[in-house]
Order: sequence, then C-alpha cells, then structure tokens
Amino acid sequence: MEGQKDQEKIFFEAIEAEIEQDIETVSENIEYRKGAILKQKKYMRDSHGDMDDEEFLQNMQNVNTDTLFVEHEAKRLETLLRQKASPYFGKLLFQCRDHEEPLPVYIGSNGYVSGKELPDIYDWRAPVSSMFYDYETGAAHYQAPEGDIQGTILEKKQFDIANGKLRHAADTKEAVHDRILLDSLQKNSSTKMRAVVATIQKEQNRLIRNTSAYHLVIDGRAGSGKTVIAMHRLAWLLFNQKTLTADHIMILSPNRLFGDYISSVLPELGENYVPAKEFDELMEEILFADYEYESKQEQADLLIHLGNPDNQRVRNMIYKSSISFFEEFQAFLDAYIAGIHFRDFHFEKLTYEKERLEKMFCERFSRYPVYERFDKIAGFIIDGLEEQKNCEFSDKQREKLGHQIRKEMIHLYAERNLVALYQAFLDTQKEHYPGIEQVLNEEGKICYEDILPVFYLQVYFYGCHSYDNIRHLLIDEMQDYNIFQYAVLNRIFKCRKTILGDRYQVLFYSDKETVVDILKKVFDTNNSAMPFELAELQTTYRSTKEITEFCNGILRDFSENVLPAEAEPVMRSGKEPEQVLIEDVSDAAAYLAEKLQYGDMDDYDNIAVLCDSEEEAFVLYEALSGYTDVTLITGQSTVYTGGVAVLPKFLAKGMEFDVVFVLQESAKPENVISRNAYYISCTRALHELYVLYRKTGEDETLK
Repeated sequence: MEGQKDQEKIFFEAIEAEIEQDIETVSENIEYRKGAILKQKKYMRDSHGDMDDEEFLQNMQNVNTDTLFVEHEAKRLETLLRQKASPYFGKLLFQCRDHEEPLPVYIGSNGYVSGKELPDIYDWRAPVSSMFYDYETGAAHYQAPEGDIQGTILEKKQFDIANGKLRHAADTKEAVHDRILLDSLQKNSSTKMRAVVATIQKEQNRLIRNTSAYHLVIDGRAGSGKTVIAMHRLAWLLFNQKTLTADHIMILSPNRLFGDYISSVLPELGENYVPAKEFDELMEEILFADYEYESKQEQADLLIHLGNPDNQRVRNMIYKSSISFFEEFQAFLDAYIAGIHFRDFHFEKLTYEKERLEKMFCERFSRYPVYERFDKIAGFIIDGLEEQKNCEFSDKQREKLGHQIRKEMIHLYAERNLVALYQAFLDTQKEHYPGIEQVLNEEGKICYEDILPVFYLQVYFYGCHSYDNIRHLLIDEMQDYNIFQYAVLNRIFKCRKTILGDRYQVLFYSDKETVVDILKKVFDTNNSAMPFELAELQTTYRSTKEITEFCNGILRDFSENVLPAEAEPVMRSGKEPEQVLIEDVSDAAAYLAEKLQYGDMDDYDNIAVLCDSEEEAFVLYEALSGYTDVTLITGQSTVYTGGVAVLPKFLAKGMEFDVVFVLQESAKPENVISRNAYYISCTRALHELYVLYRKTGEDETLK
C-alpha cells in the first residue's frame, strides 16, 4: 500500500513539474508575441508614408496572426493554471482485452499531453473516461470511435487535489457517491454554478453522454442536478462534436440572474462562454408588434397575488395555456387557411391566374409557413416580369419587389392584423367559456397568456430564420413554458434540444396535464429521425434530509389525486426547518436582523429572503436595510454577488442558497398556487430553512 502511495506521489509531482514548465513556456511566448505586435505597430506608424499597399497589408496580416496566437495561448494558459491547482481527480487501471499491458487512465477536467504517445491525463469527456462514472472494478467497456472496447478495470482511485496539493488518494469499490461527494455537498453555495466533474453520478453521466435523443427531456426533482447535467452535456457535445462551436448553441434561461449564475461553467471546463437568453427577450426581438403586453414576471406576480384558481383571470391563464385550447386554435387556423379565397393577382401589367396561385399555395409550397408561401410565389411573378420586360433585376430590386408583392397578397387574401385574427378565434369560444375573449389587463396591456398565441401566429404565418445557425437548444426550467411557447420554439429552432425542469415547480400544477404532457404533444412526433426521450431523476443532492422531507410534505399536501414522485435525499443531515409566527413586515425585518447580526449566519456566504412579489420584496428590503447590509434583486437584476438578498420567489427558481427565509401569508397556504410558490421557495435551501408566516390559518403549521 505504501508503494502505491509513493507511486501516486511521484506521478503527481512529475505532472505538476511538467505543467509548471508549460506555464513558464506559454507565458514567455505570450510576452514575446505581445512585444512583436507592439514593434510591428510602431513600425507601421513610423513607416506609413513609405509603405505601398502590399507591404501594409502584409504587416497587418502579421499583426492579426500574432494577435490570434496570443488569444489562443492566453486561453491555454488559463487551462494550465487550473490544471496546476487540480490536474486530475480520478484514475482507472484498465486492462484492455486486446492488450497485454494495463493502461493507467488519469482523469481531469481537461486533458494534458506532455509529448508522449498517449495523454498523461484524459479529459473527463473522452470516451475512455466514461468508465470512471459507469463502472466499479471488474468487467467494463466503452464506446470509442473505432468501436466497442472491452476489458477489465483492475483499479479505481479518487483523488482530492486542491491548490496544487495532493490531499487524499483512495481506492474505491463504490460509485462516485463517497466522501468526496459528501464533502462537496456540505460546502457553502456559490454565486456562480461550479463545474463538478469529479462528482458526476452514474445516472447523470448517462444523460450527459446521451447520443440517441433528438429531443432529450429531463424531469427531475428540485436539487437533482438537472442544470449541472445540462451544462456538462453542452461541454461534452462541444468536446466530442468537432464541428460544433459555442456559436451553434443557445441557452434559454428563466431570467437574467440565472443566466449569470450558469455563466462560468463552460469557461471553467475550457469551452467558450455560451450566452443565455430569456424567452421574453426572444419574443421582443422577433415579434413585430406596436402594442404593449405583459411580461412573464408581471403575470407571475399577479398569479401569486390572485391565488384563487376560480378567479376569471386565473381561469383564462390556465385554459389559454392548455393543450385543448392550442388544439382548438390550430383547428381554427387550419380552417382559416383552407378557406383563403384566391382570385387573379395583378401586378403592374402582369396577371397571375388564381388557379396557378392556389396550386402553388396549397401544393407546391405547402410545407412552408403560410405567408412565406407568398414570398416563394413572388419569385415566380418577378421572373415573369423579367421575361415580360426583357430585363434582369438586381438582387436589391428583386428583394424590394418581393416584399411589395407579398404585402399586396396578404392584403388581398389574408388577415394582416394578427391580434384581430386571434380575437376572432376567441369570439368563437366565448359561448362555452364566458370571459375568454378578454385579452387586455387593467392597465390596457395584452395579457401574457394572450400575447403568446399572437407570437405563435406570427411565426406560424411568417416563419422565422433568425436562428437557423443554432444546432443545439438548451431550455431550462421547462415547467415555466406553456404549449404556445414550445410550439414557437419548435418552429424557430429546428435542431436538437435538451429540455429540463421539474414538473412540480410551477405556480399552477395539475396532474391531469403537466408540462411533460405538453412536451410529448409538441415534440414526440413518432418521427424516427427525431426521437423523443424522457428521463426522470428523483435523488436530490441540494438540501439536507430534513429540508427535503419538509418540501416533500408540501407536495404531499397539495396533491389532490395522485401523490407526486417525491425527492429522495442523499443522507446528509442538518437542522430541522423552523417556522416562526410574525405580525407584519417590520416584525419580520426585526427577526431577520437579529438572526443576521448575532453570529447565527456567520458561516454562510449566500442568504436569500424570498417574498411573494417585487413590491413585497422592496418593502422588506427597505425595512431590513436599516439593520444590515442587504441587496434587492428584481426582474431587471443581472448579477448576484453574494451576501443577504431579498427577492421574489419566482426569481429564485434554479438557484440555491446556504440559508433561505421564506415569507408566507400562512403556515399552511389555502390554495394550490400559493402552496406551489411555497414549495419552489423552500427547495432553494441547502443547509437551513426558516418560514416566517403571518397567520396560522386553522392554528396548525405544516408538518
């Protein structure tokens, strides 16, 4: 055993020395090239009047080449510095069936090669590294480019290396579910999500490396590692698909704050940053509307405030987001399109007969979005004009004529006002659903649940090619999107997708129709070329056993028909959640100040106080700021820098905090919407959870 320890120490010290040498070499190369760039630029300034164009261009090319070299080496230097601090975390000794000598496979966040034939350290995303997550000692195999490689794992080790120090090395006959995992879970939260390649679990690894699904849906309980899987999956795809770059990926995140929270994972794994975009940003960018409409956050605040599912506006929200409403609307559109009445089209001195128009619209171009068909037909009309005039139009002239022809065709044959068309559909529904025709809120804005069908109308009729370059779309917090949003995304992004969330973390939950049912409706098309796969995760790694069981109790309480699949905690124990009766916001602020000022929270870096709305959050922030340093987070916030933060419950989705204080109107909410918001809030806590409630309802607290 001592000999093995000595061998591991010798290998570690040798790798550290080689990486240190590479750091020195790369640093020197960067400084040399930077100096060359400065000299080149000075020469160009001093000799500008004496240089001809060819010499000037050659010098510019040299500067650009050196600049690209410096950028490349700077990125390599960042990777080497991370590797110097922690070069690897695991090791396999693999005896391949077709080789005599066993292969030592050291595994790190990035690969490292010192000039030998085989890598000194294998990237965790390399095919051979998958065995570390999937197998213990004994028979094992992995999929390599040349086929299935079979053999035996003779030895499996884990290492705890930090700040360039080998702190612990241990043989393991267990899955990666040991002391290193537990140590990781017991740490405080971070203001940014971290890469966790050393503690990826077997079921997570299977999803990260999934190649069979065109649309991969991950439905996991709070804290089950869904976002961890998604971000590491992107890193795996970028490593293994050489033609895929960060520019080909889009992340759809629930809010700006969450986009910042996940921003460092890919760079930490040596990949370029992939920006995150909210759905509302996407809609604002694409929707050509000259009318005001609600935001998602405004709708969520109102939904929490109204609470009662029997309220007319809440009923509208629920029905207008349902599969049945979508199907009714689609049937209305199909009938509308089938009923388009064509007549001869006249443009300048050219006539295009209605029979020809109808045949091209209904048959030849039927696979295109409705109004895009007019663009295609316009091309033939322009060809006819060229033939008639015996001329050839420029690309700019053709574009201008095409736009004019499409506009005139829409005016003659179709409805240009999309809101009016949507309103016409609602009028067909109001007899069965009184009040459904209402589309404006009290401020005169189009309701959020109504602007989404209008957005769908635009994409359905006009098409959208803004994101044809995207080859993989990641959608997080999938339960926040309704069927119209998914129908829009399916038309805009014609690519593979990874979709993840928790069907229960939604303000209105009904087991009769969940987001999983919606996803199956939109994406599960029985098309063998675009397979749909659903994976469910029950184990939660975020919260302590006590907090997880408390949150399960909330779910259990509001389930009316089928008991939801409960989260299964990793056996990490902590304090029992506390429930505290308060009188008002001032009383809450005084209680929080006492907890924060007298050392109870000194061990924690990130503390959240969650309120029902931005308005309530602001009032509490004002009251609390007189006692201690505190940050207010709103829907416009883009960064969370740690410390004590007051924010609306809906904005906390996807994030985690060491300690969470939840403001509740009642210890046992009376309606399903309030209880869902309560569940979402409580599942944000890692170590400690406090519920501050104003009234007891029936003089009982939630058990």
